[in-house]
Amino acid sequence: MTSAICTSCKKRIENDLSFEAGVRKVAMDLETKQVTVVYNPKKTSPEKIRQAITKIGYDADSLKADQKAYMRLPECCRDHDAAHPH
Repeated sequence: MTSAICTSCKKRIENDLSFEAGVRKVAMDLETKQVTVVYNPKKTSPEKIRQAITKIGYDADSLKADQKAYMRLPECCRDHDAAHPH
């Protein structure tokens, strides 16, 4: 589950994550905030994929977004949750 909130977030995650080693396909459902990833387990892992999502600027399950990456997101894409100070 991720902290993405709009179609721009969805596109950013799907696009950026597709460049990670071993990632073959990425699809995000905004309604459920679930990211589905088809990947080569010899090249990556669910933990590495979660880390990559945090480096894009979004939470990934229990991992919080990288603060610098989060602050680079357009303001409209920032989750206005208290977990992410402005």
